[in-house]
Amino acid sequence: MKKLIAILLALMLVLSCTGCSLDFFSVESLITPPAQSGRNGQVQKAFNSLMKDTKFQLKAPVSGEYQTSFVLLDVNGDETEEAFVFYSDSSSAEGAVRMAFMECLYDEWSISSDIKGAGNGVYDVNFVDLNKDGFLEVFVSWSLLDSKTTSIVSAFEVVLGKNGDLILNSLGNEYCNAKTFIDFNNDSKEELILVYLDDTAAIQKSYLRMFSLSENHQLIKFGETLLDGSVASVHSIKKDIVAINNEPVVRLFVDCLKNDRTIFTEMIWWDSHLSVPTRAFTQPSSTNLRNSLAQCVDIDNDGLFEVASLITLHGDESTFNVKKEAEIYTFTLLRWNNVKGDKSSEVITTLLNPLDSYLFRFGWGDRVTVKYDSLREALIFCRWDKNTSQIGAELFSVSRRDKLAENEILGEFLAETENGVYYYQITEEGYSFGITDETVTTSFIKID
Repeated sequence: MKKLIAILLALMLVLSCTGCSLDFFSVESLITPPAQSGRNGQVQKAFNSLMKDTKFQLKAPVSGEYQTSFVLLDVNGDETEEAFVFYSDSSSAEGAVRMAFMECLYDEWSISSDIKGAGNGVYDVNFVDLNKDGFLEVFVSWSLLDSKTTSIVSAFEVVLGKNGDLILNSLGNEYCNAKTFIDFNNDSKEELILVYLDDTAAIQKSYLRMFSLSENHQLIKFGETLLDGSVASVHSIKKDIVAINNEPVVRLFVDCLKNDRTIFTEMIWWDSHLSVPTRAFTQPSSTNLRNSLAQCVDIDNDGLFEVASLITLHGDESTFNVKKEAEIYTFTLLRWNNVKGDKSSEVITTLLNPLDSYLFRFGWGDRVTVKYDSLREALIFCRWDKNTSQIGAELFSVSRRDKLAENEILGEFLAETENGVYYYQITEEGYSFGITDETVTTSFIKID
């Protein structure tokens, strides 16, 4: 016991000598990044010195490209880096998260702006030149204590202060559940695209909103459209570009989770003639609802995204549901549909295996169905007799293992992904049916 006390006292003495005002018994302070080297180390040392009379804790964005308490970046194009430091003031009654903006003049760092955040944590930070003036605007998403999905985005620009130093000027704040930056209206400038789920009323309303930077340096909303009200959260936002009436049009694909197990896709494109965003689907939560693993993908490799919808898989529905570790996994057929502007003629149907995380091209219509063999841990493709509604002979199987199988005969190697190693076996009946090695190897599609 005496030895333990001695160790604790020694650790406290070491921390007290570092000059960093961190609370030893704070969990967050225990995981604060150690002193950094090089220019980052100089900034950290200068910040510690400037904050010596303040009891602070370093914060770090939990997502995005920059996941460190100190971000060094040249935001004004003068070939000199500025610094952004995220922290909270533990001595303050409110203990809000803050962002310090630091500039180095004559080899000495100083804090020129100290911004109080709009939440209790930092979700992510982005640097984007929205108005193409050579200066990067700063976008910080602040996490909200009472919400797992909603954050507040604060936008700032870097301007010259009265003393000739660089300072941060606020451009505005917006609620959001997901965001991205793209040139949506083809004006050669990126815009801030937000999805916001407004649950303040009895019935939730979901919006897609577009913001640009005005000439008088204000963040203005130039477009908005209602989305399906069933959006619980946003999984991802993707984009592609198609030609409509010989004009390039950006299409946004918003994969929306209805719950943990199901997903649907909103597709929005910019109508340049009416200058408004336009939805491709009126009720996507009904028309293209499917398993949450089936995001929109470029299934035919033409550079454009397709959106899946459920179609009937023939057979005993009870065999399409597999229970494993208290979870139910349902095998389904998906038809991948073109959306406005996509002129692809190929219609692709796939089987979704959510248990083993892959898609499989399915071109046999109502002549084939599947069943899962729990003992073999394999998905079996079988003949289906539509006249008698009976399952027939096995044609081939696909199995998965977490790692390369040793001393286990599973058939031919098919693929290896981050989800495991896959094998296949074709039966004599399968060869007679027309199944070949190429049929299997070219039909397997991994899920990212």
